[in-house]
Amino acid sequence: MKHIGITGRMGSGKSFISRIFQETFGIPVFDSDKEAKACYREAHIRDEVCRVFGNFLLLPDKQLDLKALGKLVFAQPEKTEALNRIVHPEVMRRYRRWNENKRQDCPYTLFESAILFESHLDTQFDAIIYVHCPEHISVERVRQRNGWSEEDIRLRLQLQQSQATDCDKADFRIEHDSTASLESGRERLLPQIREIHRRIISMP
Repeated sequence: MKHIGITGRMGSGKSFISRIFQETFGIPVFDSDKEAKACYREAHIRDEVCRVFGNFLLLPDKQLDLKALGKLVFAQPEKTEALNRIVHPEVMRRYRRWNENKRQDCPYTLFESAILFESHLDTQFDAIIYVHCPEHISVERVRQRNGWSEEDIRLRLQLQQSQATDCDKADFRIEHDSTASLESGRERLLPQIREIHRRIISMP
């Protein structure tokens, strides 16, 4: 069974594309961003975050104040790196356990992450799919989904690696520039997804 990473900037539509892989070909998808949030509920992760960043992040119910943590590390690469060193090993342990429970006749699994290259996790996979999207479309998708201001979205996008850099590192690229409805967008994406699926299962 092969291990494939799928990544893209915020608002690129990688979760939608991962769902198409799952629904069309039965490919299991591991949502690393969701799992990372779940890791913060683990006592050893919570304790280490407080040790590194301070006990002021602890709420009365002994859970981490993730909103405050996000503000603390936002736009500060050294703090982001420190947080990633705490959380990402646990995410990868969860991923390995998750993979062990998958059918061995499954040709591959997908590991979905917005920061696959930034986290230096790309070497853990047999191939990487990059979802490319024009910035103005990403901005509009995030604005509709999260209700954030355009200025805030563009600032967050500027903090992520450039699409050109990540595209060059990836093995496969999906162009997701549709502003159509989800169902119409699915039909436009399917030829690209089918071709990548074919190429992955033919990999040695």
